[in-house]
Amino acid sequence: MTRDPRSKEAVVLQLLEEGDTTLCLDARYEGVEVPRQHAQNPSLQLILNLNFPHPIHVSEDGISANLSFGGRRHACYVPMGALWAAFNPQNMQGMMWPESMPPEVQANLAAEQEQPAPKAKTTPLNARQKPKPVLSEPSSQDQPKEKPSPRKRGHLRVVK
Repeated sequence: MTRDPRSKEAVVLQLLEEGDTTLCLDARYEGVEVPRQHAQNPSLQLILNLNFPHPIHVSEDGISANLSFGGRRHACYVPMGALWAAFNPQNMQGMMWPESMPPEVQANLAAEQEQPAPKAKTTPLNARQKPKPVLSEPSSQDQPKEKPSPRKRGHLRVVK
């Protein structure tokens, strides 16, 4: 069986081979198993790594792993339909699947893209000046104070 290189399974497996992998998913999707406090999150992010102590299983149907949430282990399952992005958090390289993205996330993404980027303030090269060093004589405040007296010997002694 040949896998489509853009398939979710292939992308997740490739990212896991590289190291840490962040999965972005809609935890409300039918069949998702995550802790109850995260079950209504449309943009839940889970971090996976093949070096985790418990195995991670990736198939064309979904991803299962035993993950830690606040120090407590939970058996998680993510159907591939719930997964809308996967990336390497170190270099931010990965893949996004807009067709699986929840409407709220799409709206937030569209709003972010519509905002103009802040303009960087530029200064011409000839206008940039290096600060000139200022020479001054050392004052009495700059003089090092007397060295403290050497440490006194302790009053306790070793008795054998």
